[in-house]
Amino acid sequence: MPVGDYASAGAPVPNLDGPAPAPTPEALHLPEQLEDLEGWLVAVLRTVPQERMFGAVARAEREAGERFNSRDVVKAMRKVMSRELTRR
Repeated sequence: MPVGDYASAGAPVPNLDGPAPAPTPEALHLPEQLEDLEGWLVAVLRTVPQERMFGAVARAEREAGERFNSRDVVKAMRKVMSRELTRR
């Protein structure tokens, strides 16, 4: 959602039902910080077609698991997939 004065100035919340924005090339690099893992997962999943989703999820889990604790990776993946899979 873009930055705005929704609550403080009464600006209307933008319609978020449209297509999801394409990730930037920078967003596709595995982050250094755990706080950025969910954003990276979203970017990765938005770049693959539906029929390649399972492979992309497995690859993202392996790659993230090389840098982050597996428990943190699974937690982030569950959160992201619960949102991203409903968008398709």
